[in-house]
Amino acid sequence: MKIFKEILSKNKEKYIQNLEDLIRLSKYSTNSVQDYLSDKFTSLNCINDDFNYDPKSIDLVEEFANDIKQGSSQERAIVARHKGESDGKSLILFSHPDTENYVHDDGWNHDPFEPKIINKKLHGWGIADDLAGVAMMYHCLDLIKKSGIRLKGDLILVSAPSKNHARGIASVLYKGYTAESALYLHPAESGNGLEDIKAFTPGQIVFTLEFTGQKPDTNEPAHTAMSHLGHNPMLDALEVIGELKEYENDRISKIHHPLLDHIVGRSTNLLFSFFEYGNSEAMDKVHDNCKLGCALSIIPGEKLEDIMNEIQERVDSVIHKNEWMKKQRPELKWVSGVSSASTEPTSPIYQITDKIIEKYGTKAKINPLHTSSDIRNPIVQKGIPTVGFGPICGNLTMCNESNEWVDLEDYFRTLCVTTEIVATFCNEKKD
Repeated sequence: MKIFKEILSKNKEKYIQNLEDLIRLSKYSTNSVQDYLSDKFTSLNCINDDFNYDPKSIDLVEEFANDIKQGSSQERAIVARHKGESDGKSLILFSHPDTENYVHDDGWNHDPFEPKIINKKLHGWGIADDLAGVAMMYHCLDLIKKSGIRLKGDLILVSAPSKNHARGIASVLYKGYTAESALYLHPAESGNGLEDIKAFTPGQIVFTLEFTGQKPDTNEPAHTAMSHLGHNPMLDALEVIGELKEYENDRISKIHHPLLDHIVGRSTNLLFSFFEYGNSEAMDKVHDNCKLGCALSIIPGEKLEDIMNEIQERVDSVIHKNEWMKKQRPELKWVSGVSSASTEPTSPIYQITDKIIEKYGTKAKINPLHTSSDIRNPIVQKGIPTVGFGPICGNLTMCNESNEWVDLEDYFRTLCVTTEIVATFCNEKKD
């Protein structure tokens, strides 16, 4: 809408200042960011629900994480509600205020917590992941208020932590908040901006296998000559790897999703990502333990429990044929699991999003490669159709890069897109 661009042109400097404030505040804590947002939502006359929760206490559908992967015992979520005036559709906008943990700033050209604009790109720690998203929620409602447009349906703004299985948006849904649809405001990690819509996300199961071996009964420093008198657990691990490779091949032949088949030529993978045995300073020794780490990708409709049972059966089939492993059974540990999720392109929220993005000059497509996207939470936990998008960004810290940035002009374009989606969707009559 033309009115959004007109209002935006008068408020750009203030909005940039808000983005810069968030970068500076993120240096201190996620709570500092949350305090700032809470004040902004209050200034817009929202009804605020500011609450703490324990991620481990949230009952989830088709998702788990062990204690090692779990985040803090206490997290904080903020829900700001703008009450609609009649019978329009309700919409959730959500994003996460937590950024990657600061370790060091190697490679940064400036203080990462002191925002810097270079060639119309705003650089700073966490600006693309996801401080731009949390700012956009406030800016979107501010534009709507300044335009005089009245929303018929409720608009629910959620700033809730996501990293390290913090389960922020899940905690909000668990508390009872719901809507007809949801938008996840997060720049596409691909860097393609509005060209990529998140309406599909693969799931995955991460697991480890630990094998026990036995050193030869000898005081000799080198084991090579009598290695057969011990038991090398690496060889057991290789047997299991062979069986799991057969399992992967079976899945590749049977599991298909058109988006993944089109983009990468297959719809599932089993990644052998970690192998720990011995060390390069003791290559003439038998070691008594070995550890294997794996991640398996899954598509919508697959149940975590079913896949876990299949993996267990494959491992058991190897153990059954190996006398040593029958006595020294390998330990299979489930690290984490998230289900796959998708929103149909025929759904109203996708149709509106796609149409408005095209109106602003971009023909979008679904990017099916971002595993475990937070769009899965409303879809899986509450059956809420959800899509995600954001402005052009680059050098994400989460990808071990530096000088993270968001393109400011594309941020403002995405803000207009978001605001128009809200104004359109929330003013449609409920079915």
